[in-house]
Amino acid sequence: MAPVRESTYFPPLDRCLDGRHQLLSWKTTYLGLQQLEPTSASESLEKHLTDSHTLELLKHSFSSYPPPTAQTRSSFETKTSAINIVPSAQGRYDIGQIQEDSLWLSAEARIDEVTALRIVILEWQTRPAAQLQESVLVADVPALGRSFGGSSFQPAISSTNPIFAYQALPIDTRSTEYLQSADARRGRLLEIYLAESRFRLETCKYLVFTALYETGDGNAAASSSVPDWVEAVGHEILTSWDLLGVSKLLGNNTLVSAIDAIRACVKSLENGCGWFRDKDAQEPFQAVWCEGQILDILAIMEIMLVSAGALTQLSRSDVVLAWFRLMSDYGFFDTFEPPLRELYDIHEWQLQSLASLVSLAILKIPFALHMIESLSTTTASVEETAAGAVYLLNPDTCNEVTEVMVNAASEGLRVASPAGLAWSIILQTLRDQAFGSQDIRENRQSILASERLDTADSPESESADQTLRGNMLLLRRHSSTGSDTPQQQTFLELLLDKSLLVGIDGDPVAFLARATVDGSRVLNIIASLSVEFCTPFGSDHRGKSGLKMRHILLDLIKASLGLIDYQPDLLVATLAVLTGSESYWDQLERPPEYREAEPAAIFLDNRVFMDKFLREALCRFPYEILPFLRICRALAICCTDQREEEMPTIWPYLAKTNSLTCPLPMSFTAYQLIQNDEESSFIQLNADLRIFEEQAALQAKLYKRPKLSGDLVTMNSTNLRRIPRGTEGRVLSETKPLVVLWTHEYSPLAYLGLLLNLVSSKGPVMGDSFQDAQSIPGLVPEVIDLLSITLLTAVKSTSAPRGSLTTREITQTMLDTASEGLEDGQDIVSVIFDIFEQELSRPLMTIENVSLNTLVCCVQFLHVLLQVMPDRVWPFLGRSMLLGIKDSNSQLSTLLASAEIVNGKPDFVIGCIRVFESLVDDAITHAVTYKIPTKAVTRFAAPQSLGAGVSQVVMKKVLLSFQRVVLEVYQSISTLGIVQINYRFEVTARLSKIFHRILTYCFGIEDQPVASQKLSASLMPAAEYIVGVFLSTSGSEATLAYLTSIISQGVAETRISEPEAAKYWTEQTVSTLRLVSTLLSLNTILGYPRSSLEEQMLRSISLISRIYTSNPMFRQAVIELLGVLVGNADLTEGQPASLLGHMDENAAKHFLEMLTMVDEPLRSRNLSVSIWKFLSDVVSKRQQWLAIYVLTGEAPRKVIRREKSESHSHYQADSMLKIALDRLSNMERLQPQLASAMLEFVALAADSWPWIMAIVEQHPRFLNALTDYIGQVETLSNTTQNRSRQAGYEYHKIQVASYTTEILAMYTHHARQAGRNTWAKDLLPNLTYLTTTAVVLTDFNASLHSNLRQNFEARFDCRLSAFKRIALKPPLLGEWFYYDLEIAGEMLKSDSSWNGKDGGFAAELARANINLSVVEAQISLFHSWKFMAVELSKSLKDDAGYQKTMAEVAMDCLRTNAKNTLPQMIFERLAQSRSDLAFALLQSLIEVQSSQPEVKSVLFTAWDAMRAHGTDLATVLNGDGAAYCRTLLKILCLSIQAHTSSRTLPDSADRRETQTDDPSMKPTAANATLKTVLEILKVVVAQGFRSITTLLHDCPHRILPSDFALLAAVLRNSLRIPGLERHTTAVLATLADAQTSRYASTLLSWSDQLATNHDPIYGELSINFLLEMSSMPVLAESLAVDGVLNHMSSTNLIKFLRTSKGMGPFDQPVRMYIIWVRCILPLLLNLLHAVGASMAVEIATYLNQFPSQIARANTAFTFYSTSNGTEGYITQTMVSEAQTLAVITGILDTYREAGPSAGVVSAEVVDTGWDRVRIREDVESWLQRRTVLRQRIVPVGEREEGWVRMKPAGDGKDGAVNRLEEKIVEEMGLLLMLIGRRED
Repeated sequence: MAPVRESTYFPPLDRCLDGRHQLLSWKTTYLGLQQLEPTSASESLEKHLTDSHTLELLKHSFSSYPPPTAQTRSSFETKTSAINIVPSAQGRYDIGQIQEDSLWLSAEARIDEVTALRIVILEWQTRPAAQLQESVLVADVPALGRSFGGSSFQPAISSTNPIFAYQALPIDTRSTEYLQSADARRGRLLEIYLAESRFRLETCKYLVFTALYETGDGNAAASSSVPDWVEAVGHEILTSWDLLGVSKLLGNNTLVSAIDAIRACVKSLENGCGWFRDKDAQEPFQAVWCEGQILDILAIMEIMLVSAGALTQLSRSDVVLAWFRLMSDYGFFDTFEPPLRELYDIHEWQLQSLASLVSLAILKIPFALHMIESLSTTTASVEETAAGAVYLLNPDTCNEVTEVMVNAASEGLRVASPAGLAWSIILQTLRDQAFGSQDIRENRQSILASERLDTADSPESESADQTLRGNMLLLRRHSSTGSDTPQQQTFLELLLDKSLLVGIDGDPVAFLARATVDGSRVLNIIASLSVEFCTPFGSDHRGKSGLKMRHILLDLIKASLGLIDYQPDLLVATLAVLTGSESYWDQLERPPEYREAEPAAIFLDNRVFMDKFLREALCRFPYEILPFLRICRALAICCTDQREEEMPTIWPYLAKTNSLTCPLPMSFTAYQLIQNDEESSFIQLNADLRIFEEQAALQAKLYKRPKLSGDLVTMNSTNLRRIPRGTEGRVLSETKPLVVLWTHEYSPLAYLGLLLNLVSSKGPVMGDSFQDAQSIPGLVPEVIDLLSITLLTAVKSTSAPRGSLTTREITQTMLDTASEGLEDGQDIVSVIFDIFEQELSRPLMTIENVSLNTLVCCVQFLHVLLQVMPDRVWPFLGRSMLLGIKDSNSQLSTLLASAEIVNGKPDFVIGCIRVFESLVDDAITHAVTYKIPTKAVTRFAAPQSLGAGVSQVVMKKVLLSFQRVVLEVYQSISTLGIVQINYRFEVTARLSKIFHRILTYCFGIEDQPVASQKLSASLMPAAEYIVGVFLSTSGSEATLAYLTSIISQGVAETRISEPEAAKYWTEQTVSTLRLVSTLLSLNTILGYPRSSLEEQMLRSISLISRIYTSNPMFRQAVIELLGVLVGNADLTEGQPASLLGHMDENAAKHFLEMLTMVDEPLRSRNLSVSIWKFLSDVVSKRQQWLAIYVLTGEAPRKVIRREKSESHSHYQADSMLKIALDRLSNMERLQPQLASAMLEFVALAADSWPWIMAIVEQHPRFLNALTDYIGQVETLSNTTQNRSRQAGYEYHKIQVASYTTEILAMYTHHARQAGRNTWAKDLLPNLTYLTTTAVVLTDFNASLHSNLRQNFEARFDCRLSAFKRIALKPPLLGEWFYYDLEIAGEMLKSDSSWNGKDGGFAAELARANINLSVVEAQISLFHSWKFMAVELSKSLKDDAGYQKTMAEVAMDCLRTNAKNTLPQMIFERLAQSRSDLAFALLQSLIEVQSSQPEVKSVLFTAWDAMRAHGTDLATVLNGDGAAYCRTLLKILCLSIQAHTSSRTLPDSADRRETQTDDPSMKPTAANATLKTVLEILKVVVAQGFRSITTLLHDCPHRILPSDFALLAAVLRNSLRIPGLERHTTAVLATLADAQTSRYASTLLSWSDQLATNHDPIYGELSINFLLEMSSMPVLAESLAVDGVLNHMSSTNLIKFLRTSKGMGPFDQPVRMYIIWVRCILPLLLNLLHAVGASMAVEIATYLNQFPSQIARANTAFTFYSTSNGTEGYITQTMVSEAQTLAVITGILDTYREAGPSAGVVSAEVVDTGWDRVRIREDVESWLQRRTVLRQRIVPVGEREEGWVRMKPAGDGKDGAVNRLEEKIVEEMGLLLMLIGRRED
C-alpha cells in the first residue's frame, strides 16, 4: 500500500515549529499565483494547491470555517499533545501560549480549534515580519505621510493594516512593548483570520477564471498564460461545483450557496463583529472587520460573475430567485446602510457595479431570447415545470423577478436599471412571441372552421373528422406544436400571463422600458460601468477580466437595439462598452492574442451592429463626422487575421467609400431634381461642388500672385477637394440648407488628412460647402487619435518583428492614403508635426482642454511613428519647440511646470514619458543600425535598415534634453500637481525603469573607454547626467528625499482598490530599489567617492529591511540593494560602514529572523540564491557584527558576553549557518544552483571565521555528505553529462563540486592543525574525480567561439566583444553569463538572423555563454582542488600513494599548459595557477625525497611546458608571461633536483639493466635525462643567462634578481646529475659558446650601477653564478684559463671590498660580507681544488689583496667580556667564513711546504696572514662558555630567525636550545677539526 501523502496545508505541528515547513497563507498563495508564468515552476505552491485539504477548502470557499465541535477539540488536543510536539528548549516557541491563543481564537471567531491552531501558527511564523512592519508604522507614520503628500496619506493607508487598529489607543500603549504583548498578538490573529477568509475567495476566483478563460483553446488566447496545473486545479473546483445542477459536495447549487454567503456577510455587517466582550477593545477592530466583510462580498460576487458568465445555458430558477431576492432586500446595495458608512462609501461603487453585472450575467439575455424563440409554439402546463429548471420555465420565478424589477424602477434605483432593461427586453420578446403564437393559432383555427363548413356534406367528411380527431389527440399527447383547440395556449402565453401579474397600473413591460431608459438613464449607467468599473477594476489576468465584463454589457446593448432607436446616448454607451476607459497606452500593452476577446471583435462580426452603427455613421460622414471617427477608433484595435500583410479590420471603411454626406451651401443652385417621390428626392450636380479651396489659388486670388504651373493635384486629390459635375445624390433633409448623400467615391482617411491640414498654417481653406470651421479644432485630436490607434494595430498585428520593413510597408500604405489629398510635398506626418508645433507655441494661459487633448494625441502619434519611421521623429524632435534644443527654451518644461496642465489629468506627462521611453528603446534597438554610415542608394542595392542614417548628434541632444526634463519631473513629482496617487505611482515607476535601462545599457556592457565609440554612444550624455545628479557627493536634497519617500511608500500597504494601480505601486518600489542598486554599483565601478545617495541608503537601512516584509515581490530587489551596500562598504579604506549599526536592535532581530525563512514559503529559487549570496557577502566583507548575528543566530553583544570556551562552537538552532549545514546534508535534494550558493556561504564563512570549522566538525552529517558527494560526482557527471550540457546545468554541478572541495580543503587544514591526520587518509579514496578532471579543462569549444565571432561580426558590422558584460551586477553562470543576451537581444532583435533558424544568433550566444559557464566552473574547481592538493601534500607527504598522485597531478598541470587550446584570456588565468600547484606539489616531493618513479618523469613534462611557452628568456620575461616563466624555471629546477637525490638514483640492479645490450631498452632513462639536462643547460642556462643579462642592461625593470638566482639553481642541480661527468666536453662547449663567464664578469663589472639602496645584489648573483660553474672541474679550469680572478679584481665592487677596513656581518652594506663569505671564498676554493698547484700562487696572491678582511677574520672570535657595538657577537656566516679560510690556507700551506715537489715555488705562495692558532683558541673559548655563546649568537636573515624558533634536531643533547645554536656549535666543532687536522 502506498504511503499516505502528508498534508502540506497543515502538516504535523513539530514540522511547523522547528522550521522544516512554512505554512502558506491564502494571501501569499494568491500573490504567488499572480506572479506565475507558463514556464515558471513553484513546487511549494503546486503542492499546496493540489493538497486534498486545500482543495476541499477551495471547493467550499463560500462557506465559513466550521464551528468548534467535540471532534475538532479532540483533533486539536491530539495535534498539540506532548507526544507530537516537544516544548522548545531554546525558547523559540511556547506551546502553552500557542494552545491558549488557539482556543481563544476559536471561541472569539467561532471557528474550529484546528483551523484556529493553523492561524496561530501562521501568526507565529510571520510574527517577525508583522512586528517589523508594525514598528515602522508606529514610529514613522508622520514621515510616511509627508512622503505621500501630507494629509492625503492617511486615507491612502489600508485600514486592513494592523497599525490603524491601534490608532485609537494611547501613544504609550502603541510602544514596542505593546506590539509584543498578548493584546497585539491576538489582534494580529483576528486580522490573519479575516485575511485568510478574503484571500481564500480571491484564490478561488483566480483559479476559476483561469480554468474558464485562460485555457489555450485558440479562441480568446493563443496559449495559456499560467502553468497547466493551475488550470487543472480550477477545473477540479468547477467539476465539484456543477454549476448547472446541484453540487453533491455542497448539497445545493453553487451559485445559491454563494448568494447565501453574501446574505450572511450582509447580516453580519448589520449585527456587528461581536469580537471582544469589552466594547472598548472591540471598537478599534470594528473597521478592520467591516472592511473584511465587504471585501468578502466583493470577492464572492466576482466569483459569481465569472461562473455565471461562463454558463452555456440559462441560469437555474433557484439561482435567479435567490439572487434577486437578495437584491430586493438590499436595494441592489443602493439602499443598504451598514455601520461605518464612511468605510462602506469607499467600496459602494464596486458593490453596486458588481450587483448590476451579476444580475445581467444571471439573466443571460442572449440565451433567454434564444430560448423564448424556441418555445414560441410549445404547449405545456405551467404546473409541470421542474423547480430546478431554468428560470424561464418557471413562471413563478419570472413573476417574482418582474416584481423586483418593477419595485426597483419605482424606487428609482439606477444601479438596477441594466437588469431592468434586460428584463424588459426579455418580457417584450416574450410578449411578441406569445402574441405571434396566438395570432397564428387563431388564424389556423379560423381556416379550419371554414374548411369544416365547406366539407360538411362531403362523403369523405366522416373519415376526415376521424383523421382530424386522431391528429389532435396525438398533438395533445405529445404537447406538440400547432394545436388548434381553442382551449389550449402556448407555454409562452401562459408564462407571459403569469409574469405580468404585478401590482402596477398599466403595462409592466412598457413601465420598465420607460423607467430604465428615460428615468434611470440606463445607457449612461452602462457607459459608467464600462468606463469607471470594468476597465479599472477588471485589469486582472492582463485585462481579460474587464473584457468579459464588457461582453455582458455588449450583449445587453445588442438585445436592446430593437427596443431603443439610434440616438447619441446609445452610441456613447456602445463606444464605452467597446473601449472602456482604455487609452492608447492600454492598447499598446494589450497582448496580441487578446484581440479576439475584445468586444470590438464581437461588434465587427455582428451584422446588426455594423448596420446600426458603423454603416449608418459612414453614410452620414462627413456631415456628422464625430460618430464615424469614434466608432472607427473603437474598432481600429481589432485585426482579425494574423497574416503579415493584414490591415486592421476597419481599414476598408477608412480607405474607400462611395458615399459622402454634406450640406449644400445656401447660395449653391447648380443642381437639378431627377427624381421625387414620397420617400426621398434625388438630385444631380450641374457644376462642381467644391469642398476645399487650394491654398495656391486663394493666394493668387487675394494677392494677385501667378498660380504655379503644373498639375499638382492628383485624381484622388480632385475627388477629395470637389464633387464633380453629374454626381447624383439623395436629399436627406429638405430644410435649408439641404443635406445630401452623394454617390461619390473617395477615401475618408484622406479626407481626414485634408481636415487636419486645415488646422495647419500650410493647409487649404474650407470651401463654401462645409460645416462651421469653428468645430474643426475639436475634431483634430479625434482624427490624430484614430490615426495613431490604426497605426498601432498595424504594428502589433504583423507577425514580423516590430520595426521590420514589412511593418513599415503596411504603415506607409496607411500614411500614404491619409496624405493623398495633400500637395506641395506635404504628407500627413508633416501636417501633424505642424499642428503639434502650433499647439506648443500657444501662450500658456490660452491652452484649453481641446489644445491639451491635441498635444496628448500628437505625443501618441510621435510614439507610434517612432516604431516605424524613427528617421522622421528624431530630426523633428531635434528642431521642435517641445525640447527647445536650438534656443534652450523647452516648452515641455514650461507645460509640465503648469499645475493647470497636469492637474487631475496627467495624460500629457505620461505621454511624454512614454515617448522618452520609446526613444530610449529605439536608440537601443537600432544602436547597431545607427552606427552604420548611410550608403548611396543604387538600383540593385538592398534596402537600408529601418532608421539608418539618423544623426548621432541629434540623438544625443534629444535624449539629453529629454532626460533633463523628465529628471526634473522625477524630482518634483510631489509638487507637480498630479492629484491621483495612482498616476504618481505610474510616473515614478516608469521613470525609475527608464533611468535603470539607460544606465544598464551604457555601463552594463562594452568595456570601451571612449564613450563615442560605444554602441550606446547616443545614450551616454543622458547616462552621465543621471550619474551626475544621483551620485554627487553633495547630492540634491530634493532628489534624495524623494527617493527615500518612494522607498518608504513600499513599507505601507496603501489603499489601492484598482489592480492596475496596485501593479504600478509594486513596480514603483521594485524599480526604485533596482535603480538605487545600479547607481551604487556604478559609483564603485566609476571610482567615485562615497556619494550622498549611499549615505542616505545606509541611514535608511531599517526602512529598507522593513520593505523586505511588505510584499514578496520586493524581496529580491531589497536583497540586491543590501548586497551592493555591503560590497561598497568593504571597498572603503578604514573601518567599513556597518549595516547592523544603522539598524535598531528590534529591526535587526526581526529582519534576520525573516532571513532564516530564506525563500519560504513560496520557495523562489532566484530569491533563495540571492539571499545566500548576500549572506556570503556579509560574512566575508568586514560586516563583523552582522556576520556574528548571521552565523550564531544571536546578537553580537550576547555572543561576546558568553564564555570563551563556548563562543567558538555555539550557534542557535535557527542560525543561517545551521540552516545551511542541515540542508546541505541532503545535497542530492537541492537544486545545483541553490546548493552552490549555500556552499559558497559556508566556504566564505569558514575562510573568514576560523572557528566555523569547529561548528562544521560538530555537525553529524555535513562532512560525510560532502565527502560522499565528491566521491560520487564523477558518476553523476558521467551519467548525466550529455543531458546536462544540453540543458545547461553541468556548470552548476561543477560549481557545487568546487565549493565542496574548498570546504573539505579547509577542514583538512583544520584537522591537520588539530592532529587528526587520519581524516586526510580517509578522504583520499573519494578524490578520483578531482585527480582526473580538475586540472584538465577540456570543455572549451574553440570552434563555437571562433565561428560565432566571425559570423557575428560579418553580419552585424560590430564587435562581438561589445556585448561582454561589465561587473555592474555579479554575473551568474548560465545563458546570461559572459555576453549580455538581454542587451544584445534589444539591440539586434530587428535583424531576422537574431532569432532565425534554430534560434539564430541568440541561441549561439546562449550556447557560448553556457560553454563559458562550464569553463568558469571548471576553473573554480581547479582552484579549489589546488587548495586541497596542497593541504593534502602537507598531511600525506609521506604516503607513497599520494606521492604518486602528487607527481601525476603536477605532470597534468604542466602537460595541460603545454598543450593549451584555450584563448589567451583564459589561459593566462589558468597557466600560472597550474604551475603554482605543480611547483608546490613538487616541492613537497623533493622535501621528503620521494622515490616514486613518477617524480623523475616530471622533468620531461616540465621541459615540454617550458619549450611550449618559449625558451628565449629575454622575449618571455619582457612580455606578459614573465611570472609564468619564472614559475616554470622553479619547477624545472626542482625536477632536475629530483634526479640528483640519492633516493631517486637507480640501484645496482637498475644500473645493470641500463647496461644491457638489448636494443629495445635503448635509449635508457638515464640517457634521456642527460640529454634533456644538456639541452636545458644550453637553452636555459647558457643562452638564457646571456639574454637576460643583455635585457637587464637595456630594460632593468623587466628583470628581477631572482631570475639570475633561478638560472644559478638550475645550473647547480644540472651539474649534479649522475653521469653528467661523462659529458663535460659538451657542457664546456655549451657555456663557452654562449660566453657565459664573460657575461657573468660583465654583470659583475656594472653591478654597482644596478645597486638599489646601496645593495649590490647583482654582484652577489654574478659571482654566485661563477661559483656554480666552478663546481665542475672542467668549468673551473676554463674559468681559470679565462682569468676570471683578474676580471673580478678590476671591478668596482671588488675594489671597494679590497679598500675597505674590513666588512663584517654587521657592516653596511651587509651584502658585501655575504659576497665575501658565500661567493668569493668558495669560488677560490673551487678553483684551487680544480686546477691544483698551478693555481696556488694566484689564489694566495688574490687573498693577500684583502688584508683588511683577513685581519677582521682573525679577530672575529675574540671573546669580550662585555659587548661593544657589534664586537663579541657570533653569526653562522662568521663560522662558515672561518671554515672556508681554514681549508684554503691549509691547502696553500701544503703546497708551500711541498714546494717543487708539488710543482710550485714555495716563496711565490705567499702567506695569507690568517691566524689559525688564534682562531682555534678563540673558538675553544666560546665552546667552553656555552651560556655566553648562546647570548652572543645573532641570527642574520629570515632563515636564521626561523632556526631560532625551531627546536634543535638532536633534541638538545648537546645543550643547544634552538636549531641556530645547534648548527653554530656543530660548525665550530668542524672548524676545530679542520684547524686541528692541519696542526697535526
